[in-house]
Amino acid sequence: MDGSAAGEPDPSHRTKLLKLGTRQCRYIVSDNPHSAVCCGAPTREGSSWCDWHRRLVYVPAHRKG
Repeated sequence: MDGSAAGEPDPSHRTKLLKLGTRQCRYIVSDNPHSAVCCGAPTREGSSWCDWHRRLVYVPAHRKG
């Protein structure tokens, strides 16, 4: 990540899990597991989540020393 401050994704991007395309955020935002709705916002190359949701799920490793 480059440290950019991405805001919360626009809800208009939301897409059902089975209709997601390439480089759409796969973070599930719905409460109903039978009709999973994902964020759907654009993602960076090689990431399953948009910058906003990546910050929520990614925990950097602590370095010993």
